[in-house]
This record gives sequence, C-alpha cells and structure tokens, in this order.
Amino acid sequence: MKAEYANPFITAAITTFQKELRVSLNRNSLGVKESPVPSKDVAIIIGVTGMVKGQVVYSMDDNVAFAVAKAMLPGKLPAELRKLTNSAVSELANIITGQASIILAGEKQKIDITPPAVFCGGASRIDFLSLQTICLSFLSEIGSFEINIALTEE
Repeated sequence: MKAEYANPFITAAITTFQKELRVSLNRNSLGVKESPVPSKDVAIIIGVTGMVKGQVVYSMDDNVAFAVAKAMLPGKLPAELRKLTNSAVSELANIITGQASIILAGEKQKIDITPPAVFCGGASRIDFLSLQTICLSFLSEIGSFEINIALTEE
C-alpha cells in the first residue's frame, strides 16, 4: 500500500463534502491497519480495478448518514429521508471514489470502480482480505467520517 494513494482521497473527500453537502471536512488522523474493516455502523464498500485494485470502505455513524441524506436531498420529509439514506451515502462514496480514481489514474492509466454496497448496523459482520490499509479519519459539523483505502498495484 503506497501512502501517496491517500492524497487523492483526501482532496476528493474535502471537495465533495463542500460541493455536495456544503460542509467543511477536516482531516483528523491518518493511520495504517491490516484490513479495511470499518469502525462505524454504516459502511459503504466500493471495489476498485485497473492500474490499482482493491477496496475502499467508507464508514460513518447513522446520524452522519442521515445528515448526508438531508443535505443531498433537500425538501424531503424525514420519513422519505430515512428510506433514501443508503442511496445518498452510496452516491457520496461514489463521487469521492470516482474523483480520487481520476486523480490517481492520470491521463494514461485507467481505474474502474464497482457500484457501492451499503451495510448498516453494528451487528453486521463482513470479512475482508488482509490487505494493508490506510485509514483516514475526518471531522465535520455533521460528525466524523472515515475512509479505509486498501489498494495494490496491478
């Protein structure tokens, strides 16, 4: 896992939060762990193939996920927002991963991403391959947000 994979995700996350949610996102910490297991109750998993391959796992608490839905879907009633929360956080993760992939690939390489899969609830158990992972932690006025980047070169 190359540390330089983190910068495109940092840039994409900060830009996406500002543009889509109108929320400032501040980097809290950067660490390394053995797999991309999320630390919060809502996890969005996106597969990556091409010049790099692996997974990116986004993680947030339920209240942050609801705040994302509220910001991305203004004018919706709370009951509607609850139903659309997974869709909203999927789209947020998709935008961040897409933007980071464009930065990583440059003009001569190619990176494809899979549709996002959302898992909710602290009781969910997801087994991940052991793959060195960069864990980025962010803070914002709507709560904390985590990106786990587990990528290797093809």
